[in-house]
Amino acid sequence: MELSLLLLEKILSMAMMVLMGYAVVRFGAIGKGKTAPISSLTLYIICPCMILSAFQIELNRQRLAGLGLALIAAVVLHVVFILLTRVIGDKLGLDGVERASLIYSNGGNLIVPLVSSLLGDEYVFYCCAFIAFQTILVWVHLPRLLVKGYKPNLRKILCNPNIISIAAGLVLFLSGIRFTGIIADTIDSVSGTIGPVAMLMIGMLMAEVDLKRVFTNWKSWVVAFGRLIVYPVVMIGVILLTGVTRWMPGAREVLLVTMLATCAPIAVSISQMADLFGGDSVKASALNVMTVIFCIVTMPLVIALYQLVC
Repeated sequence: MELSLLLLEKILSMAMMVLMGYAVVRFGAIGKGKTAPISSLTLYIICPCMILSAFQIELNRQRLAGLGLALIAAVVLHVVFILLTRVIGDKLGLDGVERASLIYSNGGNLIVPLVSSLLGDEYVFYCCAFIAFQTILVWVHLPRLLVKGYKPNLRKILCNPNIISIAAGLVLFLSGIRFTGIIADTIDSVSGTIGPVAMLMIGMLMAEVDLKRVFTNWKSWVVAFGRLIVYPVVMIGVILLTGVTRWMPGAREVLLVTMLATCAPIAVSISQMADLFGGDSVKASALNVMTVIFCIVTMPLVIALYQLVC
């Protein structure tokens, strides 16, 4: 319960940053449509630094086992969510953006600062498994929800900055190579900005969205409820069925990182991919904003449930 209260406090702090980003656009200090440079800065500089920094820890058997568990959990939850979404989507007539919004959460920019502040920098390492697998699916599976007959581009997957950074970080981790001096200080300093920059960008996007459109659509409420409550509870059920937190040392903490990613708001990348492949990027942004608002309440509740039963 104490962790849930700390989580609520941290989320409220991040919500204040979102409001700052909202205010600078709403009051005209920055014009609408100016988030592209910030998005590029996050993708090509801040995220890679964050990932490299996360891998700068000592190699031991427990951490390798934890990374393997985090990767297995990421694979299992995405497979379960994809299958569950196929059933729900067909019954409710959800479009591609709505289906993607149920499956993909913001397990990177939003979760990394939360994990760092709640559990410590060493646990950011386990976020990388979720980020890596989701990045692959974003280029392999997500476009198929938006465009029929889409064929994955292997080059785009391999050249993604997150994938390159994770591969480089893994090599450094396994080889024992560590950054020192100015290089280490620079990477750590840049990676520390991911939370504020991501929250400011979400706030700026919020100022450009017609909230009335999303809040008056019943399907939006279904998607938000599924993404923030139903799907995380399903994941808790899967964890309970395996019983892994009872027999594997450290599993409860590693899977807490996965749970934070699971109950996070809708991924910002859905809007970016919708824009790229001709989907409804405005709806994707609106759904993202809606879940960002509601996650202030739902995330602490879901994490409290996880701690209670797992």
